[in-house]
Amino acid sequence: MKKLVLFPFRKVAKNAAKTHLSPQANRKRIAQDILILAIFVFTVFIVRFSWIIVTDSSNGVKLSTRAKANYSETTTIYAKRGTIFDRNGTPIATDSSDYSIYVILDTTYVSGEGKKLYAAPKDFPVIAQLFKEKLGIDEKYTLEQLQRKGASQVEFGTAGKHISFTKKEEIENAAKEKGLAGIGFTSHLARSYPNGNFASNFIGLAGLKDGDDDTKGLVGQFGLEASLNGILSGKNGVETLEKDKNGQALQGVAKSVTPSKDGQDVYTTIEGNLQGYLETLVDTTGIKDAGAQNVVATLVKANTGEILATTQRPTFNPATQTVIGPKDDKKSDKENLFGQNNLLYQAAYEPGSTFKLFTVAAGIETKTFNPNASYVSSPLEVADTIVSDWDVKDFPDGRGMNFAQGFAHSSNVGMSKLQIAMGDKSWDDYLKRFRFGVPTRMGVGGESFGNLPDENVVSQVNSSFGQGIGVTEVQMLRGYTAFANGGKMLEPHFISKIADIDAGTERVSQPEIVGKPIEKSTADDVLKYMVNVGTDPTFGTAYDWKNNQPYFRVDGKDVSIKTGTAQVAKTTGGYYEGTTSYLYSAVAMVPSENPDFIFYMTVTLPEHWTLSYISDVANPLLERAYELKSTIDETSMATTNNENVKEAKVTLKDYKGENPGSTLDQLRQQILQPVVVGSGSVITKQSVEAGTKLGANARVLLLTDGDVDMPDIYDWSKEDVETLAKWTGMTVTYNGSETGKVTEQSIKMNSSLKKGQKLTVTLN
Repeated sequence: MKKLVLFPFRKVAKNAAKTHLSPQANRKRIAQDILILAIFVFTVFIVRFSWIIVTDSSNGVKLSTRAKANYSETTTIYAKRGTIFDRNGTPIATDSSDYSIYVILDTTYVSGEGKKLYAAPKDFPVIAQLFKEKLGIDEKYTLEQLQRKGASQVEFGTAGKHISFTKKEEIENAAKEKGLAGIGFTSHLARSYPNGNFASNFIGLAGLKDGDDDTKGLVGQFGLEASLNGILSGKNGVETLEKDKNGQALQGVAKSVTPSKDGQDVYTTIEGNLQGYLETLVDTTGIKDAGAQNVVATLVKANTGEILATTQRPTFNPATQTVIGPKDDKKSDKENLFGQNNLLYQAAYEPGSTFKLFTVAAGIETKTFNPNASYVSSPLEVADTIVSDWDVKDFPDGRGMNFAQGFAHSSNVGMSKLQIAMGDKSWDDYLKRFRFGVPTRMGVGGESFGNLPDENVVSQVNSSFGQGIGVTEVQMLRGYTAFANGGKMLEPHFISKIADIDAGTERVSQPEIVGKPIEKSTADDVLKYMVNVGTDPTFGTAYDWKNNQPYFRVDGKDVSIKTGTAQVAKTTGGYYEGTTSYLYSAVAMVPSENPDFIFYMTVTLPEHWTLSYISDVANPLLERAYELKSTIDETSMATTNNENVKEAKVTLKDYKGENPGSTLDQLRQQILQPVVVGSGSVITKQSVEAGTKLGANARVLLLTDGDVDMPDIYDWSKEDVETLAKWTGMTVTYNGSETGKVTEQSIKMNSSLKKGQKLTVTLN
């Protein structure tokens, strides 16, 4: 560049030396050269400035960015993650801070008064002992860190992170008492779970999205925190502040603001008092000493399908992330924790005799169950298998009883005779009516499907008493709601409402009827027969002969009860063997007429067993539920009383081409009521156009590319039926009120549909 600039001057001097012009002519020549030089230099600067303007850079520096940095400062406005509440508005999971611990070793780190602010070598053993006591950090490891050569500050790995505020204060107070200096803490964005172990596997965990980088925010890792992450997560904003002449940001003087959008709050259906009490009962009654591999207990509000309380063992304390219950000692707590399944919906099992409700219901519907008909419970030969009752050793030739008594006695032989009488086709029809083999898709994601029995005669018969069929806890609870609601089956759900504080809107859930697999009279009869399970001193499996009273008692109320004992399948094939190598269970519905609550509990592979392990949890929990019943009813599906809060609308997406299963979960997370029509794996049509804004609890039909059998259309609107008819080519005749909901359909559920088929429905 220097040579380029000096070249014209050298040229002028050279020309002047060569020429022999007169002084006047020479001056004129020099003036011309200087003019040319000026034009050249001006052109160079014009080109350079033009280049800077076009590229907005000089020597690799972005000039506009540098200018903005000189006169403005941009900061991120972090969005708040939504809070998870119980139904009463008590926080279950909320944003907070946790801490990581460090120790300063730099001997130049002193206060203005000369006080040492670093850890002295003589204190290292005391610090190591303190960290062992408060954080469980190995003393040898702590000493190795403290003695690192050349280190000015040291940290302590995973064990020195995620420290609660309470634990931080404990360490600070202990350090002060011992005269220890140099121990410090760094604050990090975190998620707080103030109730400790409180439906922990169901609620789940959220943690930093990117290691220790707070700026990336929190993300759900499992449980509701993960499945509802899109609802709970917010969106960060940006604020640009002006700077003064000294480069200091002028607070409150914003050049531009893109506001953050906080995540939405989720109010669950969990009743906090009942949930806390359930955790206490499982931790303090006999079940704690049973040595069981798994324990699951859930309480549901019968007439709405709301999950009021649910727990399991093993579980964990989210505040400390320590495992509670059985664990693999070869693995860390974190490995054990993240290896746990949510046993409510992620684990399938063979349910045993608590499945016999469905067998008796199918028998009543098909007129093959006569409660007064007698039989002898002697071992029954089915193909190459012998079916026998649980007391076959005491009664090798069986006992005489009627079928109602056989149900109370949990007779496998009696249920097998029922299944054989109704036939495989009818039995399969009722299994599908109750939607076994189909996940609930209640919005949690990751559900197990379970499985229907194989088509061979032995599997079909075995499934009548709950063996050879795979279910989840939540599938069983869904089926039980049909008995509690006069044949109407409800979708279990866990969201009470979703609140957007920024927008001042809410979406409140309502009960979702997913079909009517049985008649009201059938449901009522089964509940009546269940009472005898607890009150019949001769045949009742839930009658406490030692104390001459039912195991399950709720003050002043008849209890419909069914117990179960199931063989547990090994992952390697076959079944576990041993005196208590079973899955024990019980379902209780209270009261027997129009039940208010459904309680279901399973205990897998205990070391020792008595039915009181379940009744000692169920009885006090149900008593407490009745003490809180008025509050539970008031908060059940309650709309807001705040006039300033409006209902939020969601804009329906285009789901064509999507998987129906994941779509069902997404729609239920938005408090909609989706129904899949057809057996395909791809959605081809939807009843509501994409872009439509929908209020809460609206029904959305989704047609798939598979074969279409007649669905259960109970509680559908006329508009829904018209959509189905259009998709399948049926013609429909309507009886009853035009504005009513479907109460009867002429084509049975699960029947194959043909184009042009005639359907008659009754609307009431």
